[in-house]
Amino acid sequence: MRNLIRALITSAMLGLATLASAAEQVVDATGYGANRNLAIADALVQGLRQATGVSIESREVMQSLAGRVSTSDANGDQSTTSFEVARRGDLSLQTKGLVSRYDIMDLQQEPDGSFRADVSVHILKYEKPGLPADSRRTLAVMPFHSDKRSFSLLGDNTPVARVEAELRNRIQDQFTQSRRMNVLDREFGAEFQEEKALWLSDDAALAEKAKTGNVLGADYIVVGNIRNVQSTRHSKTLQLTGETIVSYSGSAQLDYKIILAATRQVKWSDSINLKFSDGDIRAMLNKYGSSQAGITAQLADELTQKALENIYPMRIVAVQGKTVVLNQGGKTLKKGDRLDVYFLGEEMFDPYTRESLGRLEEKIAVVEVVRVNPKTTYTKVIDGDAELIEPEFIVRR
Repeated sequence: MRNLIRALITSAMLGLATLASAAEQVVDATGYGANRNLAIADALVQGLRQATGVSIESREVMQSLAGRVSTSDANGDQSTTSFEVARRGDLSLQTKGLVSRYDIMDLQQEPDGSFRADVSVHILKYEKPGLPADSRRTLAVMPFHSDKRSFSLLGDNTPVARVEAELRNRIQDQFTQSRRMNVLDREFGAEFQEEKALWLSDDAALAEKAKTGNVLGADYIVVGNIRNVQSTRHSKTLQLTGETIVSYSGSAQLDYKIILAATRQVKWSDSINLKFSDGDIRAMLNKYGSSQAGITAQLADELTQKALENIYPMRIVAVQGKTVVLNQGGKTLKKGDRLDVYFLGEEMFDPYTRESLGRLEEKIAVVEVVRVNPKTTYTKVIDGDAELIEPEFIVRR
């Protein structure tokens, strides 16, 4: 408690103006205590609780301060009464705000000898850049498991850790590019702690300290097991001419789940099994320079596409003639992709669980991607009636 009082008073004495990264909120609060300082400190805690919420942990029961106080009436007669003031024991308070300053509106002693403080508290709250955190669901891609130690890729034994790290990074990129989820970092913990230490250092401005307490937890976590990733170089020498013919093949198997973190409920589970021909491997070598990069890119595409189609299917945001604009862009789509447009009918429900099964979908057109922007994708209708297409319709691969 003493540390909290010292921190609050120090913050108040600084009296710093609100910086660009923090907004100031003014809250009126009332506190009680055995003396003036405790009453003021309690008022500051109450103000922080009102503005930002407070997490409380206590390792001992509430105690009390007992005492006696003498008072005199108008006739000069003295009387002595006992009083008891609640006192927090070993109490730890954690808030998501900092006091930049406070104004004492009223401070007076109560009849029982305790003190009451009415305080106007100025609280700094960190304003996160970009869209509000609650406008998108949060997702974290956890490290994938494997029962192997290495994978054979064109004759080289590649460590599983290298393949796993590349696959996870590509999946994170795909989810981020989709702009459907807030993707959380679960890899660079040491770097985050180093930056956090800077915010809390004596060299940092008070508003920088308001950044603490804002780390997001994941709504969904992606977990999985890489069963196999392999590519093989085949050589065959023709006996007639002595010519050596080289060909390639490959495959990959990945099991994954998307889990609702708060309940550990499996929201989506699937397996990906890919086969790669000679032409596929050659295309990977030309585009990425290695079969490893090409295979991990294919796995990441498959996983994110299936996951997003179930959580956030693509929707049409605008229609003009035969031009149809989708609400998804970035690396998730490419020029030449063909997509199916579905009319949405009435909602369907499972007869046993009464759970919604989505809405009835009827395919009405096929569109082809002509231009991909960071946030949107432009397509043209190549089959079906464009006049039937309306915003909000579902688009699937």
